[in-house]
Amino acid sequence: MRQIIVLAGLVIVMGLITIGAWPALTRNPEGLGMRALGERSGHAYIYGYPLVLSDVTRQAFLARAETPALNTLYHRRTRPTHEDRTVVRPNLDTLYTLAFLDLSEGPLLLSTPDFDDRDWMFQVLDAWTDVAGAPSRRLNGPGPQDVLILGPDQPRPDDTSMAVMTVPTHTAWLIGRIAIAPGEDLAPIHALQDAVRLTGEAPIARPAPIDSLPPEYVNALSADAFFTRMAEVMSASDPDPDALNALTPLGYGPQSEDSPGKLGPLARWAVNRGVSVARQRLEEGLRDRPYGPTHWRTLREGVGEYGEDYALRAGVALIGLGANRAEDAIYPNTDIDSEGAPLTGDHAYQIHFGADQLPPVNAFWSVTVYDAQGYLMDTPSDRYAIHSQSGLVRDADGGLTLTFSAEPPPTRLSNWLPVRAGEPFAITARLYAPQADALSGAWEMPPVIRTPE
Repeated sequence: MRQIIVLAGLVIVMGLITIGAWPALTRNPEGLGMRALGERSGHAYIYGYPLVLSDVTRQAFLARAETPALNTLYHRRTRPTHEDRTVVRPNLDTLYTLAFLDLSEGPLLLSTPDFDDRDWMFQVLDAWTDVAGAPSRRLNGPGPQDVLILGPDQPRPDDTSMAVMTVPTHTAWLIGRIAIAPGEDLAPIHALQDAVRLTGEAPIARPAPIDSLPPEYVNALSADAFFTRMAEVMSASDPDPDALNALTPLGYGPQSEDSPGKLGPLARWAVNRGVSVARQRLEEGLRDRPYGPTHWRTLREGVGEYGEDYALRAGVALIGLGANRAEDAIYPNTDIDSEGAPLTGDHAYQIHFGADQLPPVNAFWSVTVYDAQGYLMDTPSDRYAIHSQSGLVRDADGGLTLTFSAEPPPTRLSNWLPVRAGEPFAITARLYAPQADALSGAWEMPPVIRTPE
């Protein structure tokens, strides 16, 4: 009996201690409950993911010895191959001219040459990956063009005839794309790249390199490291103080008097848990995106101009950082056939376009095969994409049939893309300057049909 009384007393004492310790264990700046704190943490992660990923990409870019300083152009001179692992779903349809911009000291002037009949676009994304502007052949004709790029709160020039683009953040990313045709001699395109000018140079000490690809690096960050970097980037790049409000309940950022070190142990656990759940849901959101009526996924609305759709912004950053606005390009993609089965190199497949059902574009289109991780497939032929200017062979009825298989077909090799036997794969189509039917969804990519064995 005495032992029961002692045990009951110990339980009561431990309960009192726990009750007394609870405020310290759960301490956080706004006194939120653990569930609410975890939810705030998850929302903040989704909100800040594009910002942090863009900044890590900037670090990886500037750390390489062959890339220049801020506000200085870097020209990609070659087509990507399966050995290129810098970005997922690399584009083989254009040569890139890139620059990371610092607008804190004043505006920059972008000058582009006359591209004649060649498609081109020079897109500028703010630190959050929204498109601030995208001069292009579609909007501006062949050229030449001069565009003044202003940072936040920088006054517009008195010369109203000058094209002006205002970026709402001090840091930005310039992504220039110049169209190339399959097998084309790249020397003339190199000359066009060299004719592009960007005023201003901001020499910097090279940042430390990262030891993995940017998405992998960000995914491996602890919650503390992620939110610390998010706060630092916002403080340096975004003059809008409201952006930091997402971090205030978590104890991060200059607005808060509470440092992350003062979070209680359970509060810190709730923050970590919130980030873990957000990462899982971001991945699930990509996997669970609905397929269209022909088993393709196509994002049309909101890309590049996300507003308050932070989940879409984060998802697009994860699968294709630097995406264009839909009116410039759309990217139907699929990893399943017409029966809903995963695409695999164990089988052969075809896509058939009717004579009047080719992709409706004002520029050109392409189809590219990627492995399950989103990189070009290592195949003996080194063929990765089919281009509308690839010399494709039409069917007898005027239609067009594309083939995907590990072994080459007996005829029409121009219409064939190789895959690796036994391995899963995915297909991405690119429609540049898509017409109204493609933008509205009235036109869809044809289904991927598994051919008889």
